[in-house]
Amino acid sequence: MTKLATTPLITDQANAAAQPKRPRRTQAERVAESDRRLLEAATRLVAERGYTHTTLEATGIEAGYSRGLVQHRFGTKDRLLEELIKHIADAHRERLLVRMRGLTGLDAIFCEIDCYLEGVDHPSVNSRAFFVLMLESIGPAPHIRPTFAAISARWHRAITRHIEAGQRAGEIRPEITAADEAQLLIATVRGLRTQSMLSPTTSNIAVAIQALKNSLSARLRVPPQQA
Repeated sequence: MTKLATTPLITDQANAAAQPKRPRRTQAERVAESDRRLLEAATRLVAERGYTHTTLEATGIEAGYSRGLVQHRFGTKDRLLEELIKHIADAHRERLLVRMRGLTGLDAIFCEIDCYLEGVDHPSVNSRAFFVLMLESIGPAPHIRPTFAAISARWHRAITRHIEAGQRAGEIRPEITAADEAQLLIATVRGLRTQSMLSPTTSNIAVAIQALKNSLSARLRVPPQQA
């Protein structure tokens, strides 16, 4: 008995029918996806062009949407960039907290240094965009300066707490003023990061990180005979 051949069309239809249908995305999921794409597009543009030349229209086109959608979601360019800054800072903080579990005192401070400076000789798009905006908030983009100020204040509180915890544990010298030391450390690591961006061919951040840790350990740690 001759076996009837199955036509490709029938086979394709049967295969398609046998496969489970993907559930339609909810409105909230579609909004989250478009917001993610818009923020990623804005990040790329800021890293390449800076604040002035990153527009709502260019962001929409880069993300595959319209200028109208960007304006509808974020209102203004400054509002979009504020959300971008917060998004990058929050993502960094989440990664930091995972690495910092169980660490206190100087170990926690060293972890902060590592997470902030590792890889800055070859920075990611997020890293470049964040620092470009930070520097431009002092110049052409003063409206986003309060966002960076809030992030700095949060970071200052965290490092102050690390130092105070080290003092309570008898690891860090008690005469150290924690808040002042935290401010100095933030200024130092930001300076190293800026220097790396300004002169990437001569920067060796791994060496700088180790030198900074050695200096902090010598200056802050309670001498063994006093511990």
